[in-house]
Amino acid sequence: MNNMTKDQRPKTKGLLVVTLMVLCVFSLISCTPKKIASDLTSKIIVKGAPRYEMESDVEIADDAAMALLKVVEIFQYDNPTNKNFNTTLARSYANYSMGYLEQELLEASLQDEETYEKVLKKTKMFYKRGKDYGLNALKKSGSFKKALTKDMDRFNRVLQGMGRHQVPRLFWTALNWGSLINYSKNSPLAIAEFPRVEAMMKRVVELDEGYYYAVPHLFFGVAYATRPAMFGGNMPKAKTHFIKAINAYERKFLMSTVYYAQFYALLQKDKALYTSLLNEVIEADASALPEARLANELAKVRAQWLLDNMKELFKKQI
Repeated sequence: MNNMTKDQRPKTKGLLVVTLMVLCVFSLISCTPKKIASDLTSKIIVKGAPRYEMESDVEIADDAAMALLKVVEIFQYDNPTNKNFNTTLARSYANYSMGYLEQELLEASLQDEETYEKVLKKTKMFYKRGKDYGLNALKKSGSFKKALTKDMDRFNRVLQGMGRHQVPRLFWTALNWGSLINYSKNSPLAIAEFPRVEAMMKRVVELDEGYYYAVPHLFFGVAYATRPAMFGGNMPKAKTHFIKAINAYERKFLMSTVYYAQFYALLQKDKALYTSLLNEVIEADASALPEARLANELAKVRAQWLLDNMKELFKKQI
């Protein structure tokens, strides 16, 4: 008889995943020079990573996420300058934080302050890790590394010299960094870093505004909606970016619609728009965009929670 609790089972499964993957890699390394094997593994991971994002069961995905992250971190630790490992980790930390931790944070916001602060600390830690891995990938370019500590004119000139092939590294770094700043609004030092993040994401928009389901527009929608007007907040601009993000994939990437409800309709106290957007997500087919199935399933979970807790959430906006 299996006497394990529900909480114990995911940990056991996660350890099994790690063990099997490490054994496979050791087998590969045993007959291949170490550096070649590591670089080859990084390419396999880049090609295979999107398969995780096609998962339809949010619990299975949650169960596997940390184990998979730790496996890639083992590889990155042994090959710290490999841009594939670093970019994959930046992407993975951002996706997990947006999909799972931000939902936990929402739920904690209606509980006690101690619980909220605990989840907030973890969320910021995950976004910081994603930011650091992203910067590791970008620092492969010596000019970018040097420009990080220079004035904005120099930084922007370096960004203008970056091409389309560098979009993934720019995007995931900026997404993690911007999210970390968004959850660190009591830190003047963190806020002072935002112009660099904004410049990075603007370059992404210039190079490929539809990258990763047009989330660059979603980034600016949240940024303009959540900042005070004196620091660049602008609700009309936020709305424009949200709509661009939603329409870019024919409303099939459901997380964009959820963010429009959460970060625009709620802040504008527009109950009609809020309920309309969330009901649209709940009624939508999550499989309409197979490569983003997990994000869509998580969007449906969040949409239902936002509707169920609508009264309390709107009361907090008064």
